[in-house]
This record gives sequence, C-alpha cells and structure tokens, in this order.
Amino acid sequence: MLVEQTRPARDLARAPIPWRAVMLLSLAAFASAASIRVADPLLPAIGGEFGVTTGVAANVVIAFSITYGMFQLVGGVIGDRFGKFRTATVATLLSGFGALLCVYAVSIDALTLARLASGATAAAIMPMALAWIGDAVDFEQRQNVLARFLPGQILGVVFGQAIGGVLGEFMGWRSVFLVIACLQFAVGAVMLVELWLRRKSEAKASTDRLGPVALFKRMGGLLRDRWVRTVLAAVFVEGFAVFGAMAFLASYLQLEFDLNVGSAGLVVAVFGLGGLIFSVSSQRLLDWMGPAGLARRGGLVLSIAFGVFSALPTIWLAPVLSVAMGLGFYMLHNTLQVSATQMAPEARGTAVAIYASSLFFGQTAGVAVAAVVFDRWGAAPIFMASSLILPVLASWFAAQLGRNADRQAATP
Repeated sequence: MLVEQTRPARDLARAPIPWRAVMLLSLAAFASAASIRVADPLLPAIGGEFGVTTGVAANVVIAFSITYGMFQLVGGVIGDRFGKFRTATVATLLSGFGALLCVYAVSIDALTLARLASGATAAAIMPMALAWIGDAVDFEQRQNVLARFLPGQILGVVFGQAIGGVLGEFMGWRSVFLVIACLQFAVGAVMLVELWLRRKSEAKASTDRLGPVALFKRMGGLLRDRWVRTVLAAVFVEGFAVFGAMAFLASYLQLEFDLNVGSAGLVVAVFGLGGLIFSVSSQRLLDWMGPAGLARRGGLVLSIAFGVFSALPTIWLAPVLSVAMGLGFYMLHNTLQVSATQMAPEARGTAVAIYASSLFFGQTAGVAVAAVVFDRWGAAPIFMASSLILPVLASWFAAQLGRNADRQAATP
C-alpha cells in the first residue's frame, strides 16, 4: 500500500449499504452536473449581450473548469480530514452562492470571475460522493451502487443543458443561473438534515489529521504508482476529447442549422438519455462485455457519433447521435470511475479528487484548444479529432485494465 490505511475506509466498507445517503449524494451530483454544463448552450447569448465572440464567451466554461479541477485536490484533502459527506454538503451550499454571483455579473470579465468562484465551491461534490461510496460499499457491490448513483449525475447534465437552452431562450441567461442557485441551496439543506442524523458516524470518519508535508508525501506516493498514472492519463484524455467537443455542440447546431438556443440545448441534453440507457442496462452490459469490453465499445460508439457530427447531413440525425454519445461516454466513463475508487483505498478521498482534477483539467485543455479551432475553422475539425482520439484511448485503457485485473479485485 502507498500509505497507511485509515480506519474509516475499513470500517465503512463493512457497513450495510446506506441507500438514503447514496441517493442524497446522487441529488448533490445532479446539482453539480447541472452547474457544470449549464453555460454551454448560453455561449452565443452571453457573447451577444457582452459584445464578444462565442470563442471568447467560452471563457466562462474554461474558468469554471480551471477552478473545478484545481480545487478538487483541496476538496479531497478536506474530505479525508473532516468527513466526505460533510465536505460534499458544505460544497453544495457554497456552490449556490457562486451561482448567485453569476446572476448579477455586469460584464464578461465579472461573469468569468463568478464562474471561477462557482467552480471552486462545487469542486468537492462529485469526488467526495464517489469516495464516500468507495468507503461505504464493498467492491463486489460497488458497480451496482454506482449505477444507482449515476442517474443523478446524468439527469443533472440533461437538466443543465435543457434549462440552459429552454429557459435561456425565453427568460434570458441570468434566470438560468438563478434556478441553479435555488437548486443547490435546496439540495444542500436536505443534506444538512442527513448530516445531522449521521453526525456520529461522520465524526468517526473524520480522523485523518495529516499535516501539509505528509499530505504532499501522500500525493507523491499516489503519483508514483503506475496504475494511478494510467487511470489519470486516461481520464484526462477522455475529458479533453469528449467535453472539449461537447462545449461547442450547441453552438455548432445554432450556427450551422439555424436552431434557436432552446432547440439546440434540447438536442445536446438528450446526451443524458444515453447515460440513462446505460444506467438501467449496466449490469447486463457488464456481464456480457466485462469492464474492458465495456470501455472498448464505449470508445467505438463515441467515435462513430463524433465522426458523423463532423459532416452532419441533416439535423434530424443530431438527437440520435447525441443519445449514442451519451451511451458511449458512460460505458467508458463508468469503467474509469470504478477504477478510480480502487486506485488507493487507504487515501480514497485524495485519490478520487486527483482523478476528478485530471478529468476537468482535460476538459479545460479541450475547451481551450477547441475554442481557437472553432473561431477559425468551425466545429468539424473538433469533432473529427475526437472521433479519432477516443477509440484509441478506449482500446489502450481496456488493455491496461486487463493487465491490472488482479489489483482491481484485491483491494477493498
């Protein structure tokens, strides 16, 4: 093991599955995912109000991703020290205040700063939810529990994209951020009640008291592990290729096919329907393909969908392709998620936080590169690049997964 295994991880792993807490964490993931993707269909409207190009307006997406990625690490350390459920609860409430700042932005720079704050405050929600489930649930049951947890994240993506498109079309982009703020405040309040009910077990989990030097040594130990580096590299490239392209899908549909903001947002939102299809069929797909096959075929589905989008012959194909992209993405991503919870069970909060940081640093790099390409050459080169990258990534990771199967099963 990389560092001494903490008592909370061992104790929680033997406990019965706490479904109520899992469902609340799924609600928190819903609110977090909605906040992450909500700005994508709003970029043309934001650019129009502030007199900037869509590529410049994409800074609000990049800004969120930067702080979201950077503060994952902070959230992981805080979660290991003060309790993962408690950290997710506070982060959900604080992210509501970040969304309120977006409502009152008076310039593109102010909105960018507000999204920086939103990303920083929301950063701990998803990794702490995954890490808490990793602590609470045995590996043999974890795939099923994560599949139950997954709809919250998926529906959050759908909700964020849909509300960004539809509400933004009829009431303006500021109303979208107001709804997100209210949602996060409501979910955070319910989590506070659960936290009070779980105060004894959460206090027991808050036993990690490492100092700064020890924390850096822990992170260094994690990064020296080859399997950890493999998972981090895979999720970075996944974030780069998938979300770098997805950030401009709604804008592409508006500009190339003259869709309004609401219609483009709905087309992108059905990406989540593909994720729900995966969620309800995950056990059957896993039994049929195995983890490596699931990842490999997910990359292939993504490749086909992005490839067709690069030369889309008719708008009527767009919703079907969006659903296919969602299915392919979650086939690949769920395999990565399960691997992330097994990277370092003795420091799961920190390990999953590093994993989440890698995903969103990949997204940030992808959006930054895609913004330049989009302003100069349009969306087709972006989609084609993703179509080429993703099947190679999936095949490579599937091969690595097979070589590390013993380690996956051996850790709690």
